[in-house]
Amino acid sequence: MTRLDELKSANYPVDPQLIVSQLLTTLLAMFSIALLSSESFAQGSSLNLTNGLMPGIDPGSRATTILESDFGAYDLRQIELLEDLGRFSQSSGEHRQALVLFKQALHLARINQGLYHESQISIVDDIISAEIALQNWEEVNNFYAYQEHLYLRLYDTEDSRLEAGLRKVSAWHITALNVNLRGNRIEHLRKVNKLFKLRMQIAENTLSLDDPKFAMLARNIEIFERELFLSSDLNNEMLIRQQRNPLLRRNSLRQDERKRRLMVTLD
Repeated sequence: MTRLDELKSANYPVDPQLIVSQLLTTLLAMFSIALLSSESFAQGSSLNLTNGLMPGIDPGSRATTILESDFGAYDLRQIELLEDLGRFSQSSGEHRQALVLFKQALHLARINQGLYHESQISIVDDIISAEIALQNWEEVNNFYAYQEHLYLRLYDTEDSRLEAGLRKVSAWHITALNVNLRGNRIEHLRKVNKLFKLRMQIAENTLSLDDPKFAMLARNIEIFERELFLSSDLNNEMLIRQQRNPLLRRNSLRQDERKRRLMVTLD
């Protein structure tokens, strides 16, 4: 077999996309062979590697086609393979390819394990990571909203796992409002204010009264309540009136506070 360094020394053009595609196909074949060699796959199953050579199909879609042909379109056993292949693609910089694999894994998880299952948490984390890499900010926001909904359906306010999940979602909204992503600052302010109040409720149900997290949550709630007021129509009307009154004009500098970065503690 010709080695990569031999190709380079011979001055042949090396296509990184082709190399990643070939590695992905090889990895898929290795996973399939390993699974098919176990007793649970010993009978009535054959490995079809020719599908990996189909032209004109991106590696992510090709991988899902191979898995479907080997295991069945909705086989639960595909999920872990799809996640592993997606992470491999992600680490290789093939974010779109990874996204196809992660979304297929999520689709299969919902079919096999129900609309809300703990197995979806890691998959949604991976999808968000790929969307961030592609700078698909609207999709990032949508999947964080789905992640919040998923945590709320899985855990109640007496479960610390809900706090862990909402902490991730809070971090996203704070980042988005600090950079005023797509001009939706007010939307993110309202969302993060709601999340911190819910996290305070969880803390009251799960922590001792002397836990320092209470002070952090209370401080952040105060910050976001104040920011919401500064962004309100009432405050804007007050600023307009101050601008018309020379004696109060200096107080209008307060409106600049809405543009500063919010310094809050997440943990």
